[in-house]
Amino acid sequence: MTAPTAPTRPISTIALIRGDGIGPELTDAAVRVLDAVAQRAGFALRYVEVDAGADTYRRTGTACSPESLEQLRAADAILKAPVGLPEVRNPDGTEAGVL
Repeated sequence: MTAPTAPTRPISTIALIRGDGIGPELTDAAVRVLDAVAQRAGFALRYVEVDAGADTYRRTGTACSPESLEQLRAADAILKAPVGLPEVRNPDGTEAGVL
């Protein structure tokens, strides 16, 4: 006779865009709150970090790659922190990296 299996907890995937400037700090705080809620409510969260925003634009020339967009589409939810840096600009002078 096999032992009964424990019920599985539902798992939701949240795509994280950590953002720029104060964004990563805000994301860390939000994740702590979400984890506490999930634990109390009996479900699990899985986080997938997605590279997007002004720093991404500065490094790659695009604010959000097609691969990152697919990660966002595949997630159950998206947590997006503030994005944008005043010094990261498009050639026409407008702010770059805004989603």
